[in-house]
Formats: sequence, structure tokens, C-alpha cells
Amino acid sequence: MKKTLLALSLSVAAAFSGQVSADHNPHVDRYLAQYSPYKMEYDASHFSAKDKLILQKLVTAAELLHEVYWQQTSKYGRELKDALELVPQSEQAQKLLTLLNRNGAPFEQLNNNVAFMGQQTYYPGQEFYPRGLSADELDNYMKTLSKEQQAEFMNPYTVIQEDGKGGYQAVRYYQAYKTLLDPVIELLYEVAELTDNASFANFLRLKARALITDEYFDADVAWIDLTGNKFDLVFGPFETYDDGIKGVKAKYQAYIEVVDKEESAKLDLYTQHLQEMENNLPIPEQYRSVVGGLTTKFVVVRDIIRTGMAIVGYQAVATNLPNDPAVHELKGTKKTFWKNMFEARFNGIIKPVSEVLINEKQLPEISDDGFFQFVLMHEISHALGPRTVKVGSKKGMATNAAIGPNYNALEEAKADISGMHSLIYLMDKGIVDAKRRNNFFISYLGSLFRSMRFGLNQAHGKAAVLSLNYFAENGGVSYDDDSGRWTLDDKQFEENVASLAKALLILEGDGDNTKVQAFFDRWAVNSPRIQASLEKVNHLPIDVLPEYSIKWH
Repeated sequence: MKKTLLALSLSVAAAFSGQVSADHNPHVDRYLAQYSPYKMEYDASHFSAKDKLILQKLVTAAELLHEVYWQQTSKYGRELKDALELVPQSEQAQKLLTLLNRNGAPFEQLNNNVAFMGQQTYYPGQEFYPRGLSADELDNYMKTLSKEQQAEFMNPYTVIQEDGKGGYQAVRYYQAYKTLLDPVIELLYEVAELTDNASFANFLRLKARALITDEYFDADVAWIDLTGNKFDLVFGPFETYDDGIKGVKAKYQAYIEVVDKEESAKLDLYTQHLQEMENNLPIPEQYRSVVGGLTTKFVVVRDIIRTGMAIVGYQAVATNLPNDPAVHELKGTKKTFWKNMFEARFNGIIKPVSEVLINEKQLPEISDDGFFQFVLMHEISHALGPRTVKVGSKKGMATNAAIGPNYNALEEAKADISGMHSLIYLMDKGIVDAKRRNNFFISYLGSLFRSMRFGLNQAHGKAAVLSLNYFAENGGVSYDDDSGRWTLDDKQFEENVASLAKALLILEGDGDNTKVQAFFDRWAVNSPRIQASLEKVNHLPIDVLPEYSIKWH
């Protein structure tokens, strides 16, 4: 291994005078300019010695989990990272290391996964599948398998590998990554022994066990049931955005968090109105779900470290987890809001972009609190609408499995639009201040401009482009060619929200990827006005580049 690394490092060093050099690749500086460095400092010095030890062990576990993420994403990229760290330090090496760490691979996510160093091209199956295997080839192979084997191949927690006999096999995550996961599991057990919070200790033990069994139901339920905990974590394989073959394989990620109990308590109000919001969705009765009475929690936190999928690429300000429909049916979901990342995104990205693209008369309406309200409703709305197919031959099947990779962008668009639809309902009912209507709408518009810059290959970017095109063609927003600015028509916008919400929700309930693709082909396109807007803000960063640090003493 050391010999291979040495050879690779020498190759990388030599390449600094060629193709991977920042001097000879002018795109490297442009890629870096997309990201705005943002210091995420947390002062943990006020905690007791025991609490510091708990946090330190959790931080170490998160750092170890990051290595598993590399093995899921790009083993080649991990080798390049090691090689770069062996060559003499230079400005070029630092730039490439920054991009490698940001993307988790030598492929630039905000630029259609183009290679910025090395010899490989991007493969949408990453390390989940044998390199080059297509979705059609996998489907044809699975037809030869039993139903039980097919279920394993489509399990979110299996890697598809060549079996050495000309075929393929599904290998559970723990078996594939055992040597990397065992130290992580041990640390979770150690923290469970240290904490005085019984519910937190129970959750940690169940999470450690789940990392071994690849069965997360009990741990997910225990996570939702946490009470009185000052620390929290999102830990393990959750999101399936990166699986470009079948859209089902989950990536490891970790957020270690300190709970803001006062802010979290303010959000509990919304749990009282979930079923009302579901019933208000503009869809036929057969597409509705039952969500009333669920233990749906809202928690505001500050994360002190992110690793794995959490620190790579798109930097989330909130999440709605777990993704398991069985947990949704029994308990609901848990909405986590990262207050520090929220502040970073609005101040560093959304506000500067909005100042360039929104009608100057409407610009004063944008606010960080208006943006927060949109994010809140977005995350709530992940729990609304069809989670399983409601009609046809696939009835009862999970929507993500029925639709495939297109589901991720569809679900993000659904959460955006049904979230706005539900916000309008709450304002009409007097639950949310209706005088802030334009504040919420314009702040949402500003968030669309931020998200669309991620491009059509990224779920949030595709969702934003789809929505903006729909509003523009149906009168909810208008674009002025002379000023290059957008104006929102509040009454028409509300009508557009209702009609678009209906379309997106029915697409999920139908579970028909052919219909989804046709809808995307119609609306998720780079129109001239969107392209003009993208070019107008091309000089501004697209996302934050968090730089986490913790003060222990």
C-alpha cells in the first residue's frame, strides 16, 4: 500500500507541471470561487469534564465515519488525497486538496461532475456498484434472481459487487466496511456508558447495534423519542441522492450537535397542525396520508462538526429524517435545523444573490427569518403527501423505489411547493402572521436563486429550476430583460403554488417514472431567463465552505 501511495504521490507531483496543476487548469480557481469560506467556531469550554469527553468521543466517531464515506464514494479520490498530502506543500496542492475534500472525489459536483484532477471520469454508481454497470444491465441481471435476492440488491444498505463467477452479489454495509466501522461502534457504546440521559444512552446503543445489523428501525424510533438530551447527532447512512444507478443506496454522514432547547420549544406549535396541512393538500382523497398524532419533533441545534455526506457538496441547513416509510407510519419524522449553517447560508449566499436578481422594490421584503420560515415548512412537508404509491400496479411500493433516481429532485420540489402551500394555509387560519405574506414569498424566491445555481444534476438545483420555470410561464413571477431582475405577483403566485403542488404530489402518488421524466423534460430546463440570471451572479459564491473548529479549554 505504501509503495502504491508513493508511486501515486510521485505521479501527482510530476503532474503539477501538467494536467492537474492549478496553473495549467484555469478551472480550478473558478471552482474554488464557487465556495465562500465560513468559520464555524464552537466554544465547548463551559461544559463539564464529562460532557467534554462525551463530545470528544462523538467527534472522533464522526471523523472515523468519514473514512467509510470515502470508500462509498471514490476510492480513487481517497488515494489522490493521500498522494497530495505526501507531495511537497504548495499552493496548487492546497487548492486541489480543498476541492477533493469539498467534493469527496476528483469530480466537481457544481460543474456536472467534471474531473478536476486524475485520470478517471465520473461514474454515477460511484462505489455502490461495479464501475461501468448500468441500471438496465443491473435490472436484467436481477430478473434472474429470487425475490429475496432482489430485495437485498435493492436494500439501501448493501453494496453490489462482482461475485467472481461472472455475476453480482449484494454485500451488507457492515460486512463491506467492518474494519472501519468497528472503532466507531465501540465509541458509541463508550458514550452510552458516560451519559446520564437514559434516552440518549438507549439511542446510542441501538445506533451502534444498527451499524452492525444494517437494520435501523429501532435506532430511528429511539432517536425520535429522545427527551431532555443536551447533545444530539445525525449518524449513519441516510440519504440516497448520490446513487445514480437505482437511487436507493444510502451514504454515511455525521453531524455532532448541541441542542438549542429554547428555540426548539418554539417550533412544537407546528406538530398540532400536521394532519390539517395534509388534508389541505390540493389532491384527491386517495393520494392523502394519515399523519395526525405522530411523534413529529422539531429541534434547533448547532453542529460542531460535519463529516461524510454532511460535509461534502451541498451544505444543508435542515433535514427531515429518517427516510424509512415504516418509521414514518409509526412515529413520523424528526426535523433538525442547524442554526449556525442557516445563518451562514443566508448572510453569505442568499442575500448577495437576491440583491442582484430581485426587483429592487421587493428586495426589502427578504429576511433571514422569512427564509427560516420557508425552510421550516419545506422540512415539515417532507412528511406530507404520498410516501408510498397510491394507485396502479405498484400500489404500496415506496415512492423512491418506484420512481428511481428522479425521485430525489421530485421530492425536493414537492417539499418546496407543498411547504409554501401549507404556509399559505397557516396564514389564512391565523396561525402564522398573514401580514408577512410578501416577506415569506420574496424570501422563498431568493432561496430559489441560490438553489438553482447547483445545476440540474443536483436534486435541489433541479427542483428550483423546475419551480421557477413554472412560475414564470404561469404568471407567478415575471422576468425583466432590461434589468435582469425578477418580480413576484403574490396572488398569481398563490394560484401557481396550488396547481404545481397538485402536479408534484400526484406524480409521487402515481410512482410512474415515465410521467416524472416527462414533467422534468417540460419544466426542469435551463431557459434563457434562467441562464441570464445564472450569468449575472456568476461572480458570487454558490455555497459556504464551512471550517469547523472547537474550543475545549
